[in-house]
Amino acid sequence: MATNNKMDRALNGPGPVEIVFSILISLFLGVLIAALHLVFKPVEILAKPVETPEIGSVYFVEGSANSSKSRQWTRKRQMLAGGGAVDVSLTEDELNAWLVSAGVGTGADAGGKPGAAAAAPKSSPALVQPERINFRIQDGLMQVGAVGKLSALDLEYELVVQTRGTFESRDGGFVFKPEEFYVGSLPAHVIPGLPAYLIKRMMASQELPEDIKTTWSKLSLVAVEGNALRLTLP
Repeated sequence: MATNNKMDRALNGPGPVEIVFSILISLFLGVLIAALHLVFKPVEILAKPVETPEIGSVYFVEGSANSSKSRQWTRKRQMLAGGGAVDVSLTEDELNAWLVSAGVGTGADAGGKPGAAAAAPKSSPALVQPERINFRIQDGLMQVGAVGKLSALDLEYELVVQTRGTFESRDGGFVFKPEEFYVGSLPAHVIPGLPAYLIKRMMASQELPEDIKTTWSKLSLVAVEGNALRLTLP
């Protein structure tokens, strides 16, 4: 029987099932290779947008972190933590000041001292270990970017992950709704479900201060308005 099958294959070539399977495998490998190429394609990190972007290039424009413009952050945080009726707007400078003070994405503790947060392993490690996280708010969209290392196959690669979007209300509170999501130069937002999965993994890897988590769960409004993030209690 085996000999007859071999002879039929030699005379008639592969069957329809084998042909379809081979085509599917080839397509899958082609898509995978193209995706990996885009993930590892370098992203240019800039302080301000380029006037004439190059076709096919992806840029990461970092938000301002001017400490002289972020002095109001501490007062606004206290207002939000107070539990009363509050309506505040936060600039990207103030949000980036919060990242520094909370040690989020910096390997530091809430007092800004290195090592404490990094020493506490998380049960859900991130695919990307951020060395720094940055906020940028422009024209009604919030950008959240992470510059760090991609851990895969026991190797580490420099990588930029960035997303732009707004917020929407759900049963569990307000969540970020990405309109764009890039992993390196790969537009992950074209793959259904991938941005939500990646955001969940990255959030699970970061230990947020308790007062921030408590306040966030009580907010009645989270909106990106112009170049600021508006938060309202109750």
